[in-house]
Amino acid sequence: MNGFAIRLTDLIQDRGITSDEQLARRAMGCQRPGARRINVHARTINNWRNGRSRPRTLEDPRLVLVLKALAPSQEEMSTLTQSFENAGTETGQIEQERFLPRHTRRGHQKLLLAAVILIALSSLVVFSAYSLVPERPDYLAEIPPQQLRLSKEGFVLPHSNEQFIRQSELEVLSGWELYVARNEIFARHGRPFVESSSGCLQKHFDRWTKSAGNQTGWYVKRSGTPLATDLEYQNAASIRDYECGVRGGQYTCNGKLNPCR
Repeated sequence: MNGFAIRLTDLIQDRGITSDEQLARRAMGCQRPGARRINVHARTINNWRNGRSRPRTLEDPRLVLVLKALAPSQEEMSTLTQSFENAGTETGQIEQERFLPRHTRRGHQKLLLAAVILIALSSLVVFSAYSLVPERPDYLAEIPPQQLRLSKEGFVLPHSNEQFIRQSELEVLSGWELYVARNEIFARHGRPFVESSSGCLQKHFDRWTKSAGNQTGWYVKRSGTPLATDLEYQNAASIRDYECGVRGGQYTCNGKLNPCR
């Protein structure tokens, strides 16, 4: 299997989905009322998972619906995107090499080896040149407090685990608040935020860790990808749709509005 198939399978298993039919039904349920109906078949998902085929692009409407149903975190989406791009590169190279004469392929291999050596030497020079320069942090250590309005329990949207979110609730939130609201859905279930791009998010939730000195805390960090309910996944997808479709991007700990991928 290619990397995309492996990452997609891992994501499905992390969400506790036990069959392709279950995911197909959930994906079909993510379509907007009145929009042109798109059919997502269990067989298509099965082929993607097993590497027999893959979407032509990340904008494939069927894949978009599947990802809405899975509601991947920013880190998971980044990993899936990278594996998709890598899989496309590998497939293209394999298809081209199938029709090349043997001596031509051998020549290409020698050129590739020479290129790898040249890149390695260039990287060594660049690393040596920059290793003496102090490293500049790319991400904020914490979310600016003045950018967050929280309930007394520490939530942007306290009811997102019980009620469907309305767009009117999202319209009054800042970019930072949308970022926290989308991720607090999963933080309720103990999701850790380990990527450097979400370090400020982890620090924010750590303030609400339940401990002997803070019995009202609610955040209990757990390993892996804790499960959420269907309602919560749909709320996370609604927030992401609003961020990408209305605000034009999503915040991360770099403090900027980043294009959605």
